Amino acid sequence: MYEYDNSYAFVALDKAQQLAGLERGVTGIEVKTTDRWQAATIASQLIGALGWPYRTVDWQEQNHSLFQALKLEKLGMGVILLLIVLVAAFNIVSTLTMVVADKTKEIGILKAMGMPSRSIRRIFLVQGLVIGVVGTLLGVLLGFAGALALDKYQFIKLDAQVYFIDHLPVSTQPGDVAWIILASIAIAAIATIYPAVQASRLYPIEAIRHE
Repeated sequence: MYEYDNSYAFVALDKAQQLAGLERGVTGIEVKTTDRWQAATIASQLIGALGWPYRTVDWQEQNHSLFQALKLEKLGMGVILLLIVLVAAFNIVSTLTMVVADKTKEIGILKAMGMPSRSIRRIFLVQGLVIGVVGTLLGVLLGFAGALALDKYQFIKLDAQVYFIDHLPVSTQPGDVAWIILASIAIAAIATIYPAVQASRLYPIEAIRHE
């Protein structure tokens, strides 16, 4: 790992003390925790017990710039995913609008036979939701399949000297997947409102005469 090789070296303790002029002193003690995610909590407990002038630096704080870059990358991916879902929502709007235009006469006949406007709206809302749910489920299945294949066969190789790992890792977070599914279905439902309302506002006579 280039960054570690460029910054650290293993030497005998007495030689390092002699080189730094510390006599028998040390500048730091490394502590290993059984659970890496408890490092920040244990660091706080240590600094509380030792007090000034001692200080602690956990592994997340030591690699702060790396974690900030990862958070920014995750935010960017979230924005890109949201834009993709919005494009899909516009496709749902355009598709249902075309269906309304194509089925105008049939809608007029149904309304002339006594079907209320709310039932017309419900038909198009259900149709849009079906499109959104089916598309979301297919996307989730394809996403899981791609993630499993990427994790198993390690298609994307990385330079271990630069990235500390030799392949692109995959971690599926149930919370993120749940939010994506809910957001996709919600946006699909919202996208159906406009064409559904337009369909329910058609006047029976004008709709029947429509060519």
